[in-house]
Amino acid sequence: MKDLVMPKVSICIPTHNSARYLPQAIESVLKQEFIDYELVILDNASTDNTPALCSGYTDSRVRYLRFEELTNQAGNFNRCLKEARGQYLMLLHADDFLLPGFLADRVSRLDNDPNTGFVFGAVRIVDAEGEAVSTKSQWNEDRRFRPGELLDHLLLGCIVSPPSMLVRKSCADEAGPFRMDLTWGHDWDWAIRLAEKGAVRYASEPLAAYRVHDDSGTAEVLSAATNGHQERLILKETLARLSDKKRSRELRRKSFRALSLRHMYFAEQSLFDGRKRALSHNLWYAMRADARMLARPTFWALSLGLFGPVKWYSRYRVLRNSPVLENHGR
Repeated sequence: MKDLVMPKVSICIPTHNSARYLPQAIESVLKQEFIDYELVILDNASTDNTPALCSGYTDSRVRYLRFEELTNQAGNFNRCLKEARGQYLMLLHADDFLLPGFLADRVSRLDNDPNTGFVFGAVRIVDAEGEAVSTKSQWNEDRRFRPGELLDHLLLGCIVSPPSMLVRKSCADEAGPFRMDLTWGHDWDWAIRLAEKGAVRYASEPLAAYRVHDDSGTAEVLSAATNGHQERLILKETLARLSDKKRSRELRRKSFRALSLRHMYFAEQSLFDGRKRALSHNLWYAMRADARMLARPTFWALSLGLFGPVKWYSRYRVLRNSPVLENHGR
């Protein structure tokens, strides 16, 4: 196949010790009907068999780049932005994969609307084995948002799933790189900055798969409950950039309320998992995000979990006929 010097799309797969899942991600790209792309695999100093695995791909569209210096996730994402040569780009996590028709759908949406900075959409949630568990969608129909308009939804939680995104390279350049000072939420922060720069389209049909498993970086951070401070920082800095101060105040109230509810959800999960340190941290961040949470009986019922067995909280839920808390946004 003729080498495409300037491909239409750059699909970048940042990876670190993900050889278990990487082949499915690669094959999901190579099986796309749309073929004007480059597939760049950026190996962040893996110590598993990733190099040997990637050497087996001979398709001229595939580039494998090995980096011996280990950097954090944001650092490897920025390598992706630097290496991407296409008009459009995406970061496909090594443990996620595309479904048939993804590239054709996303490219057509960006081609038909030059003012759109990126497209995202519904995703199929799969387990560690790649089996479908559920579908995550925000709306039942396709939607378009003017520049900055998506913030009304995006500041309530990271509704943009990375494998569902295709981004216009010029919009990515304007938004800037991933922040190296964040160990959590750098993808959320990047999506926020992209949404500020251009229009956004939402696709209601799930054409990408997001894998949920215990070995992911997301699971590790949530287990340690180290995300609270950085989420607050992202919200405060974003709200400070808004020129409409009335809108900023309204969004601050809604976004910090949503943040508090997310921490309550994570607190409940920490209690059920027996992680009392994480339970304590999430309750603290829930209170900091919205002091009104102190008036909720559920907050104090979860607090009792710090000193007693989980069955106390379970009994409280039964007495109040209270369902398990929902995760708002993340």
